Amino acid sequence: MPVFREKDIKVREIFPGVTLAQAVEYDSGSRTVTLGKLTLQPGSEIPPHTHPVDDCMIIIQGSGQLYTEGDPVPIETGCHLWAPANTRHGVKNTGSDPLVLIYTWPAVNVERIMVK
Repeated sequence: MPVFREKDIKVREIFPGVTLAQAVEYDSGSRTVTLGKLTLQPGSEIPPHTHPVDDCMIIIQGSGQLYTEGDPVPIETGCHLWAPANTRHGVKNTGSDPLVLIYTWPAVNVERIMVK
């Protein structure tokens, strides 16, 4: 059973001010699940998008807004979020500290489809 230490996980910027650390993925040997950590600096966002699979998240630090099909929803540390497959969602850090969330998908190589 692999153990991935945070210091060894490659971090990449996926949007301005948004970094992704994703160790459990196809490239590490997973064939059925993806697990990662996103960090959003104050004022940064992951624009609205969809995935062809469910997206589950837990906010472990910070506060912000969740973009949904309706009005934005306030989120903060401890919130558990579920975006069903093909549902519009996105996140913005509206706080003064980094917003950190853990996410998982029941698939690998999941496509992010940007929407308005």
